[in-house]
Amino acid sequence: MIQGIFLQRLKEATSGRHRALECQLPLLDSGLSHARYRQFVSRFFGYYEPLEATLLTVPCWEEIGFDYAERRKTPRLEQDLLALGGTPDALAWVPRCRDLPEIATLPHVLGCLYVIEGATLGGQIITRRLQTTLGLTPESGASFFNGYGVETGPRWRAFGATLTAVAQRTGGEDDIIASANQTFASIDEWLFPKSEARATYL
Repeated sequence: MIQGIFLQRLKEATSGRHRALECQLPLLDSGLSHARYRQFVSRFFGYYEPLEATLLTVPCWEEIGFDYAERRKTPRLEQDLLALGGTPDALAWVPRCRDLPEIATLPHVLGCLYVIEGATLGGQIITRRLQTTLGLTPESGASFFNGYGVETGPRWRAFGATLTAVAQRTGGEDDIIASANQTFASIDEWLFPKSEARATYL
């Protein structure tokens, strides 16, 4: 029950940012083109690669008791870009996000993970849609959105239990919520930049 209460509070406190981001994503649109899809995969790669590199340097994983290395999304994004016609040399030129959420404390990490692990749930719907509209499978360019496949649900529940247990033991619930909202905001700004200069996709 405690787990459900905190996760529900976290969901409600971040729902505004979450909905604002979801409403802008064209990934479920029937008119989505291969080129537009590849642009978004490229943009996600430019966000996740520096984010995950930063996450893995934070010295709190032993305290969390959670192995994030095996959940990294960057390898899946690399696989997708190569499957979609990219090259290793081209990946080096993909712009990287510099305005990442603050990731310096345990609550920062938990809030950020709530967003990027939670995204795997919605990715299941996107995966099915991509197969229908673009004919893509996890092997041909949709592995990022496929997440952990059939293990997505169990892995999300395992993460939720870990997040709740650590938050209950260490406190910092308000900071976790703030970090999750900051993560949503930074993804939104990266994918849909307000500045014309940052609005060009590869």
